[in-house]
Amino acid sequence: MGDVHATTLTPPPIGAGERAPEAPAPSGAPTPEQLLARFGLREFRPGQREAVQAALDGRDSLVVMPTGGGKSLCYQLPALASEAGAGLVVVVSPLIALMADQWRRMREAGVRATMLASGMQDGHNAQALREIEAGETQLVLAAPERFASGAFRAALASRRVSLFVVDEAHCVAEWGHDFRPDYLRLHDAIASLGRPAVMAATATATPRVAQEIAQRLGLREWASIRSGFDRPNLTFDVVSVEGKGAVARKRAALMHVLSDANARPAIVYCGTRKDTDEVAEDIARQGIATVTYHAGMTPERRRESQDAFMDGRAEVVVATNAFGMGVDKADVRTVAHWALPTSLEAYYQEAGRGGRDGEPARALLLASRMDLGRLIRFIKEREMTVVDVKRFVAGLRASGQDGGDVVTVGHGDLGERQRVLLSVAERAGAVELRPGGHDGLLVTLTGKGSPRLAQTAIQASRNRGWEAYRSIERFSSDGQTCRRRQILDHFGDDAPGAPSGRCCDVCDPDEALARALASAPTGSRRARGGRGADGRSGAAGGSQGPGGRSAAPAEDDLEPVDERAFDELRAWRLSRAEGKPAYTVATDAALRALLRARPRSVTALLEIRGIGPAFCEKHGESLLEALAALASGPAPT
Repeated sequence: MGDVHATTLTPPPIGAGERAPEAPAPSGAPTPEQLLARFGLREFRPGQREAVQAALDGRDSLVVMPTGGGKSLCYQLPALASEAGAGLVVVVSPLIALMADQWRRMREAGVRATMLASGMQDGHNAQALREIEAGETQLVLAAPERFASGAFRAALASRRVSLFVVDEAHCVAEWGHDFRPDYLRLHDAIASLGRPAVMAATATATPRVAQEIAQRLGLREWASIRSGFDRPNLTFDVVSVEGKGAVARKRAALMHVLSDANARPAIVYCGTRKDTDEVAEDIARQGIATVTYHAGMTPERRRESQDAFMDGRAEVVVATNAFGMGVDKADVRTVAHWALPTSLEAYYQEAGRGGRDGEPARALLLASRMDLGRLIRFIKEREMTVVDVKRFVAGLRASGQDGGDVVTVGHGDLGERQRVLLSVAERAGAVELRPGGHDGLLVTLTGKGSPRLAQTAIQASRNRGWEAYRSIERFSSDGQTCRRRQILDHFGDDAPGAPSGRCCDVCDPDEALARALASAPTGSRRARGGRGADGRSGAAGGSQGPGGRSAAPAEDDLEPVDERAFDELRAWRLSRAEGKPAYTVATDAALRALLRARPRSVTALLEIRGIGPAFCEKHGESLLEALAALASGPAPT
């Protein structure tokens, strides 16, 4: 895959009125500053100049900049240099909406750019190929599957490609939060173009993900350009709720924030389509123009919602994570999460869609223990065995025509678990993948495959899922450490946080939000661990127990449990202790609480005092089976 050693270029911040230092350029070649002036700009943001210079020097680079940090300028300016003899710039982007927005902006800025994608007007792609071959374009935008087209590859081969850009490069990494199999084929596409300089650009790459990107793309002696992950104009608030009334307090917090006209336009992310529709109705009842966006809507309705939000007819869009990538609305003032996202990377990318104009914006995370149960369920649903992989491959073979060895998988045909199964099958050598153009992904069935490699890939996938889960669980529950500091540490950024306004709920509590929570329906408890929006641990009002939870009633005040069932649970606990003291699995109080509640799911387990995510990961399924087998009477509904 080539030499993946890197030279790190950490750019100094550029203050107002300062000019980035000029480096000597090859004779006759434009400098980054000269190219910047052609865009009508006076100064670079941190990291941009270094990235542009690396491209002009024909050097590989990995550009990590926060959302809104100006990554696109890093490859737009090298495209302008084509008039001075530089070659064509090819940019790979994951979504048509993202490409269309960039294409429009580049043309407005004077870059001769073209775009190839499905769904364009009749004749557009053919005309784009002619422009490439005739040398009439400086920059080409295309999706990764476009490289399955022989006509596209031939058109590129007729030009000298000087820079190959992989935008949203975290899609190439299995350790990333948005892995896409199509991106794995880009290494071969780069080689077929004579191995031009490669620029990989992303906003959400931990050091581990960055290294995997470099390996996957075969970067050579690459310049590592990290402008820092901090978004100084973003304020981070986490509101943790649990128990009875949790949803009401979530709603109170969200409505309090959105009721301020200065907090809009806003994006509200939900974990399910059902929540998306219900939360949107709640907001609309407050007289706020609101639209929804999720995969259950028709493409036409999604496009209408997006257009209404982008042009200001709607002030709030309530959406699943299907919305966002490729949508560049600079004046979003609030990004709220109704439920925990799947990882801290996913959260930061979505939160980063606020305040891209540099003005103050807010990221509001509404977290509950129920969310943790939902995430654990997602991980459990993705788990598999080698037998599952074999069955999946057999199913692919059965779906092929005439028993052939090549099967076409359409775009969007695979669910999350099937994508993982396909990825494991490839790593085991049972299938080979390559882009299939507008038809989707071409899957070649090799008739081989190593069970050992499959098991290794399965275990790695499971580990990644739990690591992602723990990252967002820690962030949402740690109410003692600055939220900004937690994010920077996660991404390996040692620089001190430098908020331009209020920092977060830990450092600068929002007292007005705390009052709104206190006036929400009572009879509920705050999440264990963390601070609320008022900066204090635990609930607003009521007695407090250790860790910020409402004090539990004395055991003598609770309903007695069936002693035979209790003895059976104690026997179960002993069998799970593996020679350690039984209380290390669960306390007697927790066992009695389980018998009173009779939970039937992991989500319900997490509502039991003394039962946490680590317990559910290790003992959850076994415990649910034991509870189901008890014959002490009907479980409560």
